[in-house]
Amino acid sequence: MRAVAVASAVPRLDEFALADVISEYLSALKVAGRSPKTISWYADMLWEFVRFIEREGVRATVADVAPVEVRRWLLAIQSRRTRSLAPSSMAARVRTVKAFGTWIANELDLPANPVRGVPVPRVPELLVPSLREPDILALLRTLDAGSQQPERDRAIVLLLLDTGLRLSEAANLRIRDVDLIEGRCRVMGKGGRERVVPVGRKTRRALRHCLARRGRLLPDEALFIGRGGRALAPRGIQQLVRRLSRRTTLASRCSPHVLRHTFARSFLANGGDVFSLQRILGHSPSSLQVTRRYVDLLDDDLRAVHREASPVDRLG
Repeated sequence: MRAVAVASAVPRLDEFALADVISEYLSALKVAGRSPKTISWYADMLWEFVRFIEREGVRATVADVAPVEVRRWLLAIQSRRTRSLAPSSMAARVRTVKAFGTWIANELDLPANPVRGVPVPRVPELLVPSLREPDILALLRTLDAGSQQPERDRAIVLLLLDTGLRLSEAANLRIRDVDLIEGRCRVMGKGGRERVVPVGRKTRRALRHCLARRGRLLPDEALFIGRGGRALAPRGIQQLVRRLSRRTTLASRCSPHVLRHTFARSFLANGGDVFSLQRILGHSPSSLQVTRRYVDLLDDDLRAVHREASPVDRLG
């Protein structure tokens, strides 16, 4: 790609190959410290857009980053599928292209984002299920019955339930990150934000039992390991939770993300406050509304309380 120079006049957008500009954009994201997962996500969506533009052999240029082409792209995606894409997937595509448009406007000194007028599809706020105490106890009993590494697997499940860590955060933990005396672990979360998360007494005991079987430990070793002593990848933890849930009859599906929601619901139900929950979960200060959605997980608990305390039902 030619070096983009700030000019007094608006440049001709059809002079810039879209593929070259996207490559520059992805490099800029890397320099800005965005996570590899985020960059890969943006890349997949943007290259999908390029393939749509170039489907008839026409070279895509920056001029194609326009509302009419974005709308045609989204409609084409939906028409090629037997099942419609989830609203969240459509919204993610629009947000990605709009973020790219903002970068283009800054780089080329355009008066505005060329796709600023494309609305982001509304995404329904669906509640992720969470486990209740009978399901949690059933899951833990399954660990003792059929797991090949019950100490490690129990420590993983209890840590997820006790801290609400994201799957990637739990998989990336090292020995040095966990303080089993003070009861806390240091976590690198989204956006490169580090935080300290409390760890409860029973979970610390499970972690001690897990680590005791490994003998001598080095600070840089992974907290959870698989076969051959290699760090247990996020997919390995995901498969572990899936296997456990298949061995027992749960009222709802189970995954590391469900365990994160289970932590949030239980934390609030047991007297925790939303602001503390926000810090533990690693939500940014500007996303309190995201954290407050977990309050909706208490609906069943509120109904149970109402059954016991209904003023009308208690009338003589």
